[in-house]
Amino acid sequence: MNKLKTQFLLLLILSSFSLQLFLEEKNFNFNEDHLELSKEIVRILETEHYSKKEFSSIKRESFNLFLERLDPNKIIFLDREVKNYLDSVENNSSDELENSLQVAFEAFGLFQARYRERNEFQVGLLENIEDLNLRQSKRILKDRSKAQSPRTIQQLRDLWESALIEDVIKLSLSGNDFSETQDKLNKRLKSSFNYFNKTISDDVFDIYINSVSSIYGPHTSYMSPKRSEDFDIDMSLSLEGIGALLSSDGLYTSVASLVAGGPAENSSKLHPNDKIVGVGQESDEGITDVIGWRIDDVVKLIRGPKHSIVRLEIIPSNSLDESETKIIEITRNLVKLEDQSAKRNILSIKRGDKEYKIGVIKLSAFYMDFDAYKRREYDYKSSSKDVKRLLRSLKNEGIDGLILDLRNNGGGSLFEANSLAHLFLGGGTTVQVKTSKGSVHGLGERRGFQFYDDPLIVLVNRFSASASEILAGAIQDYRRGLVVGTDTFGKGTVQKVEPLNLGQIKFTESKFYRVSGGSTQNKGITPDIYLPSPIDTEDIGENQLLGALDYDKVAKTRFKDFNRIGSSTESLTFKLNQRISTSLLFTNLEKKKAWRELQEKDIWLSLNLEKRKNNKEKSEQELLSLENSLRKELGLETYQTYKDFINREEDPDILDIDQEILKESANILTDFIEYSYQPVVASLKSTG
Repeated sequence: MNKLKTQFLLLLILSSFSLQLFLEEKNFNFNEDHLELSKEIVRILETEHYSKKEFSSIKRESFNLFLERLDPNKIIFLDREVKNYLDSVENNSSDELENSLQVAFEAFGLFQARYRERNEFQVGLLENIEDLNLRQSKRILKDRSKAQSPRTIQQLRDLWESALIEDVIKLSLSGNDFSETQDKLNKRLKSSFNYFNKTISDDVFDIYINSVSSIYGPHTSYMSPKRSEDFDIDMSLSLEGIGALLSSDGLYTSVASLVAGGPAENSSKLHPNDKIVGVGQESDEGITDVIGWRIDDVVKLIRGPKHSIVRLEIIPSNSLDESETKIIEITRNLVKLEDQSAKRNILSIKRGDKEYKIGVIKLSAFYMDFDAYKRREYDYKSSSKDVKRLLRSLKNEGIDGLILDLRNNGGGSLFEANSLAHLFLGGGTTVQVKTSKGSVHGLGERRGFQFYDDPLIVLVNRFSASASEILAGAIQDYRRGLVVGTDTFGKGTVQKVEPLNLGQIKFTESKFYRVSGGSTQNKGITPDIYLPSPIDTEDIGENQLLGALDYDKVAKTRFKDFNRIGSSTESLTFKLNQRISTSLLFTNLEKKKAWRELQEKDIWLSLNLEKRKNNKEKSEQELLSLENSLRKELGLETYQTYKDFINREEDPDILDIDQEILKESANILTDFIEYSYQPVVASLKSTG
C-alpha cells in the first residue's frame, strides 16, 4: 500500500511539473481604471435603470452571483470561504465599491489556486484511468448549482474524483474506449489550462461588474471595447457565420436563440438549448473539443467565410443524457435582411361541401432597413410593407381568414410592430411605455386605414417575444382576433446602450404595457386558446431569468373594441379538444412529454458504468417504442435501432409537429368563421 501511495505521489508531482509548462501563475489585481469604470457604471445603473436599485442594497447579492459564476457547480470554494467573502462585502461601509472589487480579486486569486489544484488532481487520476472505480454504488447530483458548497478539502477532492468518473462514464457511453477517453479528457484539461492562461485582470473585472449588472436585470450588461465591437457586428447582421446567439455556463456553450432566416434556422439541425461540445471546420477534419472554453474562443471557431462548412458536435436539447451527442453540418453565410422576409401560404380546410381557404403569413422578425428609411427611399424594405403586399395577394385569391404566425419571432423594430398592428386595427394606441422616471405615454397612430378586417388568428409560442407580444396583446385587447398557442416569452422591457470611457453599458430604461393596462413583462401574453407544444415552457421565458422585472399594471388607455370574439373561445376550445384527443401526433407528443417529465424527476446520476449502460438502454428502448408506435399507426417504416432514430435526416411532413400546430390553428379559425365570427361596429372603451 505504501509503495502504491509513493507511486501516486510521484505521479502527481510529475503531472504538476508538466502542467507548469502551459499553466502560468498570475497575480490578478484591479487598477484605477477598473475602479473609475465601475463607479461610472454603478452611477448610471442607480440613476437611469428602470429598477432604481442602490448598489448598497445589492452588493451582497451581486457578489454571491460573482462567486456562482466562478463556481457554478460548487466544486471550487468551501462553504466557509463563501460566507467569509460575503461577510467581507456586507460589513464594509467605507468605500463599498472599492472594497467589493478588492474582495472579488482576492476571491479570484483563491479560485485560480484551487482551479489549478483540481486540474492537477484530475490529471493525476487520468494517468491510471483503468484503476478508477466504475462499479461503485456512489451517485452524484445531475445539477449541483443549488447544492451546498463542500465544507472540507477532502469533500472537494471527492467531488473532483466523482466529476472525473462521470466524464469517463459519459465518454464510455458514447462509445469511447479507455485510451480514447483518456486522450480526450487530457486534451480537455489542457484546453482549460490554456483558457486560464488567457485570463487577464480585465476579464476578472468583466465577470464582477456583469454580476452587479445582472442583479439589475437579465438584459443589463457591461460590454468591454472588444464585446462592444462584436455587439455592433451582430446588430448590423453582416456577420459571416451560422446565425446563432450563444451563451455559456462556464462549462458548456449553449444555443440561446437562432437568428431568423439565418443558416442555422434554415438548416433545421440546430435548436435553442442545444449544447455545443465540439467544432470542426470541414467534413474531412477532426472535431475540436470545446467543453470549458471561453465563449469568445468558441465563437471564433464557429465563424468563418460564407459558403464554408462548420461541423458542430452537439448535445441536443431533447437528449436523454449528456453522453448522447451528434455531429451536424451547417453552411456558413451572411445573415441578410431578405432572409427574414415574411412568407405566405394558403391552407385548405374542408367542412362538408365547403372548402375554406386559410391564408398564412409567417413573420420571423420585425425588420426594417433603417438606412434606406433615413435616406427617404420610397421602396425601403420593412416587415409591415412585406406583410401588406402578401395580404393584398391573399385577399385577391379569396382567403376566408388569416393566420399571422409569430412563432419563434423574438421581436425587432417597435416602429414595425406598430405599423403591422394598424394593418388590422386601423388606428389607435398599440402599446404604452413607462419610463424610469415614471411617465407613461402611448404609441400608435390616431387614425389609419384598416387594410384587413376579416377573421384573424395570431399564432404564438414561448419564443414569441418583445414586439411579437406587443402586436399579439393589441390584437387581443381590441378583440380584433384570437391569440392561439402558448404563453409567450414575457420580455416587456426596452434597453438603451450608453457609451462609457471604456466600452458600453446596456440597461433597461423603460417598460411596455398593453392598452388594457397589464405589462407584457414576465407574464407575457396568455393565449385565448391553448395548443399543445413541443417546447417545455416551464424552463424557458423571462420569468426564468435572474433579476427579471416583475409584472405590474398601469391605467388603461382608450381603445376600440371590435367585439369580434364574443364568447366563442369556450366552444372553440371544446371542438379543439375533440380533435386533439383523436390526433396521433398530439397524443404521442403528450406521451413523450409525460415520459420525459418522469425521467427528469430523478435528480441523481449513478457512478456505476454498468448500471448507467442498462438505464440508458432501457430509456432508449422506451423512447424508440414511443416513436415506432406512432409510425406504425401512420403506416410509416419503423426504426430498427435507437441510433437510426436519432441520426435520421428528415421526417416526412406527416410527422412535423410544427406544421400540425399550424393546421390545427387553421381548423380553429375555420370553426371561428363558421360559428362565431360576427363583425359589428366597433365601440370605444374608456379608461374607467
